[in-house]
Amino acid sequence: MPKPAAGCDEIREWLGVYAVGALEPEEEAPIRAHLARCPACRSEHDDFAEVVRLLRAALPRPAAAYGARPPRPPHSPQTGQAVPRER
Repeated sequence: MPKPAAGCDEIREWLGVYAVGALEPEEEAPIRAHLARCPACRSEHDDFAEVVRLLRAALPRPAAAYGARPPRPPHSPQTGQAVPRER
């Protein structure tokens, strides 16, 4: 965990973990404080955050997000015909 008065080198070590939201709130506090006053680290964080956003948009959602089963494709890959919806 970064120290409350951490410098840029220490903060940069934590930016990736911070960007994915894997820190506890008390671990995030010194990073947020540093980013509020350091444009260079804020810019690097913004780059990490954009990569995380793009990865999340590109990856399929976990099956749990769909409920019991993932949604069925609208057409069968074998026949190309429409797949009836489950009720």
